[in-house]
Amino acid sequence: MRAALEVVALRNAAPKLSSVHLARIELALIEGDNAQTIEDFEMANRAFHYALVAPCAMPRLLASLDELQLANSRLVFAMARTAGWRPRSNQDHRLIFQALRARNLDQACNLLARHIQSIERLALQTS
Repeated sequence: MRAALEVVALRNAAPKLSSVHLARIELALIEGDNAQTIEDFEMANRAFHYALVAPCAMPRLLASLDELQLANSRLVFAMARTAGWRPRSNQDHRLIFQALRARNLDQACNLLARHIQSIERLALQTS
């Protein structure tokens, strides 16, 4: 559900993405890459996903995504407790950002959907 809704939000946000929005997305990406704790990583992850979709300016959709992202955060923390967590680069986020910067919305949406679905599959495998 989150993958589908976040892609809808990104499709509506993309035409409104300015250089300021892209800078916010990139900052969240860098903060995630530099995170030294799971808490810092998850905060940067949430900031990245929010920055992608915030320009859609659809309050109900954004509120639904926020609730779904919160559920995802719980899964991330649970997986980190079970499997451990190490600082790492998030290649998926980087590829999504690069596609948006290149104004390749279809590629960005496909990458975003795949990214969210892979996290959800991983969570199901470890639970």
